Amino acid sequence: MACPTIITGDRFLERVLTHIDCQAQVIGSYGYQALGQPGSTAAVLVSGLLTIFIALFGIRMMFGPPPGARDLVYDVLKIGLVLTLAFSWPAFRTVVYDVTLKGPAEIASVVQASSQPGSNGTMVDRLQRVDNNIVELIAVGTGRNSGQFLDNGNAGATFAGTALQDDAAFGYSRLLFLAGVIAPLALLRIGAAVLLALTPIAAGLFFFTQSRGIFAGWARGLVFTIGGSIAITLGLTVQLAIVEPWLADALRVRDFGYATPSAPLELFATMLAFLLVHLALLWLLARVVFYRGWATQAPVTTNSRTAASASETEWRMAAGSPRLADNAALSQSPPSRAEQISSTIETTVKRERGQPFANLAAAGGGGASPSAQPSGGYTSLAGARLGSSYRRTGTRPLRSNTKRDSRT
Repeated sequence: MACPTIITGDRFLERVLTHIDCQAQVIGSYGYQALGQPGSTAAVLVSGLLTIFIALFGIRMMFGPPPGARDLVYDVLKIGLVLTLAFSWPAFRTVVYDVTLKGPAEIASVVQASSQPGSNGTMVDRLQRVDNNIVELIAVGTGRNSGQFLDNGNAGATFAGTALQDDAAFGYSRLLFLAGVIAPLALLRIGAAVLLALTPIAAGLFFFTQSRGIFAGWARGLVFTIGGSIAITLGLTVQLAIVEPWLADALRVRDFGYATPSAPLELFATMLAFLLVHLALLWLLARVVFYRGWATQAPVTTNSRTAASASETEWRMAAGSPRLADNAALSQSPPSRAEQISSTIETTVKRERGQPFANLAAAGGGGASPSAQPSGGYTSLAGARLGSSYRRTGTRPLRSNTKRDSRT
């Protein structure tokens, strides 16, 4: 497929844009078919990945837990999607290729027809006419030295003291216009072509979780090129709506023999502003497309940890743990794992020993009278910690002292 040759002259911009579009189609279509044909490196790679995927699935069926119906259907759909993207050119061309390279122009043409119904020609023709008018305005100049100004006025502050000379301002204006049109479109079209050509390799990476992020990046890159092409085309539509009548009026004034001393800086400011707008549009779309998504879980802060610790302490206090009640009164810090295990064991022992002691107290038996614990539906010993009820209150006499006292 031969792309048009670029030559200098009045059709420079049109030829450059046509050549870029032609190169994008060649790289995208022929690159995909070259990588997806049988026996190519990409085909061997995808076949190997498919073999590994099926082998792992079989090992899981034999030794691991059997997959559910949803997992089975998902794996089958995954294989079908990969094989379609990697080796089926007709399906890929309809679903991905045409949408990426031809869809943005169709969408932009529909928007342009509804917003600017009176525009004549295609986008490329209008851009070329603007470039020709800029060249013509550079040739006729501003007419500062003619002394013929509109409304019998004078040049005033625009005659001297400008930031740029007339020739420099006109020259930079055309430079910014050409760069602002060619650079974004070339970036998006060539980027889309490279991503389309690498589809067979990117599709094979969808099999495994470890490499699925690369496939997601490939898909996001295609979405960015589609959205960027639409945004840049609409930005150029707005730019043409401003520049076309302005250039027509400036050339008409010069044809009547009047000077246009303000034209150079006005044209330069307009072209510079829209160049920055195009770059900002690409940056905005990149932020939207490559955004990682909403946070699925709120980060745990100090206040949330304190609240969780307080709720856990209240629950354990209701379950009958006096020690945690004392700790909660002294400090708001969460208990350690050892303290939690100790408290659980203590609560269990009290729950198991509380009912027999309650029965003995009811029968008139000796021993300490336990207090009822309304929470949890059982009674337990109240008071000191585990083991404190049976602790000696006095000192134990020595055997030698006892023998000595008995002799006496």
